[in-house]
Amino acid sequence: MLPATTLVTGKGDKFPRAILSVVKLDGDFDSHEAIKHGVVDAQLSKNFRLLDASNEDFDDFPSSMVQGTYDLDGQRLHSWFRMVIATGSEPANQRYLVQLSVTTPADEAAEQAADVEAVMNGFTVAAK
Repeated sequence: MLPATTLVTGKGDKFPRAILSVVKLDGDFDSHEAIKHGVVDAQLSKNFRLLDASNEDFDDFPSSMVQGTYDLDGQRLHSWFRMVIATGSEPANQRYLVQLSVTTPADEAAEQAADVEAVMNGFTVAAK
């Protein structure tokens, strides 16, 4: 079940695919501290192998990124995943969790690399 604020696009029945999701956040918390825990779930995937990770800000917002391979339903997948906690403009300063994942079969990662990089490089987050 995906929230209504989720967009899924791909080239085939399941993979490759990109999933973009935006969720409105409530509550008082430290965004930089919270985002450090953002990609823990990805690393719990079956036979997860970390390829790259970062907790550097993205577009001036707290962010966490992980790239790795894992097994799902008998298939080895390669996934790039970024989470960003974005804060909207004043006076509301509403925060949002913005998530982008791009997943391909691991044996097609090199073949799909240009398309995956185009999605990743085209991803931006900005306050309105």
